[in-house]
Amino acid sequence: MKHPFLHGAHNAGRFQDQSVVDRYHLRPAYPPETFTILNELIVDEPRAVLDVGCGTGNVARPLTEYVEHIDAVDLSLPMLERARTLLGGYSPKVRWLHGRAEDVELEPPYALVTAGESLHWMEWDVVLPRFAQLLMPHGVLAIVHIVDQPVPWREGYCQIEQRFTNNPSYVPFDWIVELEKYVLFQKLGERETASVEVSQTVEDYIAAKHARSILSLDTMTTEQATQFDTEMQALLLPYALDGLLTFSVVGGITWGNEVRPPLEQAGRPLQRWKATFLASSNSRDPLSHFVVVEFTTIGHERPLLEANSCWSISPRFVHILAQG
Repeated sequence: MKHPFLHGAHNAGRFQDQSVVDRYHLRPAYPPETFTILNELIVDEPRAVLDVGCGTGNVARPLTEYVEHIDAVDLSLPMLERARTLLGGYSPKVRWLHGRAEDVELEPPYALVTAGESLHWMEWDVVLPRFAQLLMPHGVLAIVHIVDQPVPWREGYCQIEQRFTNNPSYVPFDWIVELEKYVLFQKLGERETASVEVSQTVEDYIAAKHARSILSLDTMTTEQATQFDTEMQALLLPYALDGLLTFSVVGGITWGNEVRPPLEQAGRPLQRWKATFLASSNSRDPLSHFVVVEFTTIGHERPLLEANSCWSISPRFVHILAQG
């Protein structure tokens, strides 16, 4: 599959930059209501959570108040080391795991999987099927993010960012739309938190921008970093009151699960699949049409069903009628 973020995937390594780690705490935190919503998504017992791409634990640490155990996974060891030193990071409920969500050793099952602004760095056609295997019967994947809110300096900031970014070819995209397009995710619900007002010094606001992969100081020369900070100060100071910027933060949570092929739902796990049309036969019933298809696993072109396997297709459902 074509991953819409792969052209910038090398930037994931920027989260191992010490300059990014040192400033990461200055990025806006998720509003407290975020964790109330996540808590409501947990149905099964035990209340164990897998947090992927956890960074310094901005999801995992506050969530310890609601759950029994959290496995928090990140590829960046410096992020995990910092997470342990922050409030809640020393909780015995959290197990910090260094590795990739795609293949790190875990101890399932989990009642919830969370991904806080991290899923776009991962191999979707690997992690989505894996999450489905790790989750309990009522478990879901919850994608957590900060919802952009209008600020008067936004247009000026975007112009500055474009001049200094280390990934100028990046084009923003809607993760959920892309996941659904590739039939990897089925959205079951979404909510936004109430708006929370945040005040931050101009200096800290600028430093928080360097906690983003595309503006890591490790990718800038000293002259570039100085110029970026100077331009940002000139942009922001007119909007500051006594040196403080005030802006709103809203948390967004979208939850759902992997879309499984019908055979997998019937207990036959498949990683990727396709149906090849072989023949058809019209039914007198206008709501039903019979087709003969052949199923194969992509990459392993061996039929999973014989050619006379018959599916009934109607406007409401598809199911296997017979297997030869």
